[in-house]
Amino acid sequence: MKRKLVLALAFIVTVAVASFAGNNIINALERTSYTATYSMQVGNMTRSYEVIAPVDALPKSKPIIVVLSGIAAPLTNEVPRDRFVTYADKDMAELVYPVAYHESWNAGGCCGKAAAQNIDDMAFMKALVAQVDPGHKHPIYIVGYSNGGRLAYRLACESPGLFDATAVVKAMPMPGCVVSRPQSIMQIDSLDDTAVPYQPGDPGKESPPATVEVGLLRSTDKCSERSVVSKYPVMTLTTWDGCATGNRVAFAVYDTGGHNFPPPKDNSPGASQVIYSFFTNTAIAPLPS
Repeated sequence: MKRKLVLALAFIVTVAVASFAGNNIINALERTSYTATYSMQVGNMTRSYEVIAPVDALPKSKPIIVVLSGIAAPLTNEVPRDRFVTYADKDMAELVYPVAYHESWNAGGCCGKAAAQNIDDMAFMKALVAQVDPGHKHPIYIVGYSNGGRLAYRLACESPGLFDATAVVKAMPMPGCVVSRPQSIMQIDSLDDTAVPYQPGDPGKESPPATVEVGLLRSTDKCSERSVVSKYPVMTLTTWDGCATGNRVAFAVYDTGGHNFPPPKDNSPGASQVIYSFFTNTAIAPLPS
């Protein structure tokens, strides 16, 4: 009797495990993107990064987008906040999220523990690009938000050409960081951001004000005065594309939102939509669904 009971229980467990495995296989087949975490040695440190990519091979024409998080933001907060995942789900991009040192980046004097301990985040970014896009087979872009935006500016100042274009969300370069080589850059700000002033005289400790920095970028890129202005209910986008060597400068300004990463709102595109449009030089479209 005991032997029969054991065999019966074993059969039930086996069926349950097989059913669970089958469901997992079905779910895996239905997935359109995958997430994987990798590590690499940079100097005497082990650094890591998360990749969110289409299950099928990314077409060569589609970009790899490196996203630098804001201060004190784990990836569990950053990934849903910026809303780029839908582009990976629809085979439109591969996303790379480097993991910050104690949730901070060393942008050259700022910020957090990364700056205090002089972490070599520049070396990390250079090694990362070589790792995720060997042979430069895809367009590769960088997005930086807040503290991550300051590091993105440092890369534009010190390693121009490492990325094919840059988007900075609510951050200014550190003192001494001057973009001196023409390159395609988008700046995103809000009129009511109390950290990054929109124009001279506005509240905010970061310097220069956004309008001044965009003027400097246009001068470096030798952009003409001609621009294309697109107005939305709570956002205005200005793009200059008559710049040196085919580069572009863009300035997206939201009416409200403080120091957040702008989501879609009131029939206005969110930052992720505006950035993807800028990187791919295509019309702004709704988030893929």
